[in-house]
Amino acid sequence: MHAAILAFGPILAQGTSFLELVTGAGLFAKFILLLLICLSVLSWGVAIDRLRLYRRIERQANAIRHEARGMRNVHELLGLLEHGYGGPLMTILRESRRALQRMGQEDEVSGREYLIGDFQRASQKAIIDSLAMLEKNLVVLSTTTTVSPFLGLLGTCWGIMVAFIGIGEKGSANLAVVAPGIAEALIVTIAGLSAAIPALVFFNMLTNRVRNLENEMESFAITVVDFLEREVRTQQVRR
Repeated sequence: MHAAILAFGPILAQGTSFLELVTGAGLFAKFILLLLICLSVLSWGVAIDRLRLYRRIERQANAIRHEARGMRNVHELLGLLEHGYGGPLMTILRESRRALQRMGQEDEVSGREYLIGDFQRASQKAIIDSLAMLEKNLVVLSTTTTVSPFLGLLGTCWGIMVAFIGIGEKGSANLAVVAPGIAEALIVTIAGLSAAIPALVFFNMLTNRVRNLENEMESFAITVVDFLEREVRTQQVRR
């Protein structure tokens, strides 16, 4: 569960020395380790949840793009709403349906062109709302990436201070005196890095996928605008 413990697998295979060091650590070091465990668990939970969500949205977006490729007008495009798809692209398409319905009530071409601009604004709002949903809880990953190394550094400083206090109390700098404090410092340092590194990898990977989905939404909105403009020109010719 805790990334730092997993990192010590080879040590655990040789004996219980690592567990003894953890249980023998001071109260403050144990508190830092508990914080790092919480951050690590939270970051892994957020990463898994976001990966599942993005994978589902990407599959739907690919299917929608594949079906829309051969469509010739906005009415065929709106037929995708009946196919049971979800996700941000369907939100944009629902906005285009509202714009098309209002467009049918306008007699003037200028009014219809205004409605296209109205749809563009609505689609941008839908994209912004979708991005807020996609980026939800990513702050946990960025916080873990930023805070964990500093918590590890705090534990390192504390462990070194404990080692120097031991030297002062014993009046000696032999290994038996300094080893507990140094070991405590190294354990917390490795724990901090073990929590921060996966969180950083996940954060970069997930933010990149969010940017790709944003580009997908922008591209789809442009496609819908193109279809709506064709519909305006078609109705103008009919009149």
